[in-house]
Amino acid sequence: MIAPTRADPVAAAASEVIGGPFGRYAALSRHAARSAWQPAAAILMGLSSLTIALGVLQKAHCLGKGWNTPDQFWHACYSDLPIVYQSAGLGHAMPYLPGAKPLDQPLISGLVMWLVGLAVPDGSARVQQQWYFALWAVLITVIVMVLVAITAASVPAAPWRAAHVALSPVLVLAGLVSVDLLGVMLASAALLAWGRGKVLMAGVLLGLAISARSYPLLLLVAIGLLAVRSGRVAAWRQLAGTALATWFAVSLPWLVMNADALLSVYRSWWRAEASYGSVWMVPTLMGRVLPQGAVTPLAILGWVAALAVGALFALSLDRRPTVAEVSLVMLVVVIVTGKSVPVQAGLWLVPLIALIGMQWRDHLVWAAFELAYFVAVWLYIAGLSKPDRGLPSGAYALLLVLRLAAMLFVVTQVWRVARSRGPAAEADPEGEVEERDRQLEDEGDEAEEQGDEVDPLAGPMAGAPDRLLVHFA
Repeated sequence: MIAPTRADPVAAAASEVIGGPFGRYAALSRHAARSAWQPAAAILMGLSSLTIALGVLQKAHCLGKGWNTPDQFWHACYSDLPIVYQSAGLGHAMPYLPGAKPLDQPLISGLVMWLVGLAVPDGSARVQQQWYFALWAVLITVIVMVLVAITAASVPAAPWRAAHVALSPVLVLAGLVSVDLLGVMLASAALLAWGRGKVLMAGVLLGLAISARSYPLLLLVAIGLLAVRSGRVAAWRQLAGTALATWFAVSLPWLVMNADALLSVYRSWWRAEASYGSVWMVPTLMGRVLPQGAVTPLAILGWVAALAVGALFALSLDRRPTVAEVSLVMLVVVIVTGKSVPVQAGLWLVPLIALIGMQWRDHLVWAAFELAYFVAVWLYIAGLSKPDRGLPSGAYALLLVLRLAAMLFVVTQVWRVARSRGPAAEADPEGEVEERDRQLEDEGDEAEEQGDEVDPLAGPMAGAPDRLLVHFA
């Protein structure tokens, strides 16, 4: 197992508060190294609860005073959870049934929101909001702890990578804004199952994840591209078939009873114009409006571009990229070309950042721009009611673009590291790539001893030779 304080300068500096980095001559026994992901996961699960506690503290004003407009924006404590609870009447009728209030959420997310709402006691509107938010804070804490354990188990040779999930500043800012972490957890569990060769279980979990959020579809496509390269298309076909069958089986009863309610979230996306966080909103912020209906084709082209970029990345590098690397590259392309990029979109990236073992420096650079945008979007929305106090549209547009640029920075770092692991890599003048190569060589040696691949999520593709490799002259 690679000690994070040996591999990451930021982790080494942070370790000074507990005695300093892992010693040069210190070493774990082979038995300890093989089972080390479990104690590492236990420690990080405990730390993740403190991260969520900071998130609750960040929402403290609204929790005490209520989620009122524009006050919730001035204090940057907005959350979809209590707002949707009241607007959709989640404490009463089951959503998606005929006559129920519309709920603009995918099926699994909406049903879980309704189930949590049933536990809210009677009281005033504010008290019910407080209860609903508090219940979700507990549930999200559990979800994050499970997500940390899943991440550590996914990379047993480097379980401390899960610290990118447990301690991410993005988790503090956006973890309690929505129910997105439910879908993130299911998607991560599907990747773990695939990595361990449990194709049917991975398909079921991925189908549930797609029923909770739409973005896990990209994970399915990313695995498919690598399956084409490795000649394991039959295993991927089984994964895709199981995932789609699970989605259909879960959705079928609601499609029969009230298809309009179930599909409303997807129709809303189709009809929507550019919204907060989207690069397509920048012309509007600068006084120019895109033609009516132009944003939907642009967003669809973003998915096409993600497929093209993902194919180039997966099929052209000398060293086969990992599942997490291809997934992250494709996901960022879809995010930056989307109709809206909510503050919680960063949560989709966090587990993938952990799985690829990104340097903490790069994680914190990206998180800094997420923080700047997090504050900016609420001040801009609040300023729509009081322009003299809010953030001007020009400043908001600048921070919006910088946030998307930071996501693209993450992609460039992933691509650079992936290329550096190929046989044609050039030495980095600062020694960073060479150091990364040494880490990967150590991880590869240990993985070989334990019968694992450098990509622990390769699953049925592990050890398969390349069947399709594209080279450009």
